[in-house]
Amino acid sequence: MSNQLQPIIENLIECFDGKPWYGISVMEKLESIPWETVNEKRYGDKSIAVLVQHIINWRIFLQMKLKGHADYDLIIDGPTDWTAIHISDEAEWEALKQKLVDTQTEILGVLNGADASILSKQVPGKNYTFAPILTSIAQHDIYHLGQIAMLNSKKGG
Repeated sequence: MSNQLQPIIENLIECFDGKPWYGISVMEKLESIPWETVNEKRYGDKSIAVLVQHIINWRIFLQMKLKGHADYDLIIDGPTDWTAIHISDEAEWEALKQKLVDTQTEILGVLNGADASILSKQVPGKNYTFAPILTSIAQHDIYHLGQIAMLNSKKGG
């Protein structure tokens, strides 16, 4: 049964700051982005900073649920889902990235101390188990990594 959780943990690590099969990891991409560009909105109302905060928000949701908080919720398209954020300097950009790293550390800490039975446990306050969210949190990160990469790409290229 423990073999079911290990691939999830490995995937989280690989996609976050490893060498994923699809190319660049979340942190490798974020480390390459100059702070001066993270507030730009080229394809709508989302900036790189907003996307990173959104990724953090969903990871916080997972953390809170792993801790058993049934009352904590994240309302889709609400302020806890898409939080307005503006980065004013390099220190704020570094702090936002560190907050993301902290979520990774905490999630991995819980998962490394768990066994595969966590996958069949009901998420507190929800009508689903931890299996879907744990198997898709890295997918969520990668989806938004693609948006971040587009926002960071050179115009016309």
